[in-house]
Amino acid sequence: MAKQEKITLNGQPVGRIKAGWLLFKEAFGFMWADKEMLWIPVIATLANLFLVGAIIGVVVVAAFSFSETFFETYPVEYFFLFLLYVAGAFTLAFSQAAVAHLVFVRAHGGDATLGEALKKAFAHWWGLLMWSLITATVGLILRIIYDRSKLLGKIITSLIGAAWNILTYFVVPAIVIDDKGPFDSIKKSALVFRQTWGETLVSNISFVGIFMIAHLVVLFSCVGVIIFGVALESLSIVILGFAMIVFWMVAFALVSSSISAVLRVLLYIYATEGTVPQNFNRELLEKMLARKNISENETTMTEQV
Repeated sequence: MAKQEKITLNGQPVGRIKAGWLLFKEAFGFMWADKEMLWIPVIATLANLFLVGAIIGVVVVAAFSFSETFFETYPVEYFFLFLLYVAGAFTLAFSQAAVAHLVFVRAHGGDATLGEALKKAFAHWWGLLMWSLITATVGLILRIIYDRSKLLGKIITSLIGAAWNILTYFVVPAIVIDDKGPFDSIKKSALVFRQTWGETLVSNISFVGIFMIAHLVVLFSCVGVIIFGVALESLSIVILGFAMIVFWMVAFALVSSSISAVLRVLLYIYATEGTVPQNFNRELLEKMLARKNISENETTMTEQV
């Protein structure tokens, strides 16, 4: 691994945490310049609700066809849990695929529409579905082990789950951008993460910290409005406080998921191509990712392992 260059912006040294904050602002600006990508998690959420509803409908119909004890057996219980895992994984992967296309096109000077992004995601539905089946299977196996383990086993299982999430962090961009199959995408994801592991972890930790602080501040403010309304015995103020909470929860989910997806794709593009979006801080990204790009030879060697 190449030695990491010290981060200096405009001639001034910048710590990793501050660099993560600057990267967050750049990703937010990148996302805000293409606000239609905020519709993607909305569409994915609605699709997930539809799939979950369909699965629950199947369970309800089956409940009238079999005895109650049939559903109390572990195989049947885990089968329906697996279906829920697949539904969640597929809608998440689909939304990430659509965002990946939008970010990829914008990073190369284009301006893709929401319809084009959804069409691109649909074009990779088979690979996304296969990936969903893989990650749902891993998730279910870990869940079974977790449920049947004691404290130490639960801790180890959680660590394995975290490692799996890290290993597969760039799977969807690999499927959409490089048109790879699910297994090759896992290998490519591991390779890209090895190239960007420090920046990926630091930027995500920074994002989590920023989102957590913003979340707590807004929620405390909303609770304060509700308490104020109760003290004044004003139903309208109490309703306003709850409405503010609902609005914030929705807005928080949309923005945080979109920014995280943007960062994921930008890291992937820069690590594999060295491409920096025209409206992105080139110096910041280059200094945070001061590593050699992934060459085709290195990728081929990794895929042969």
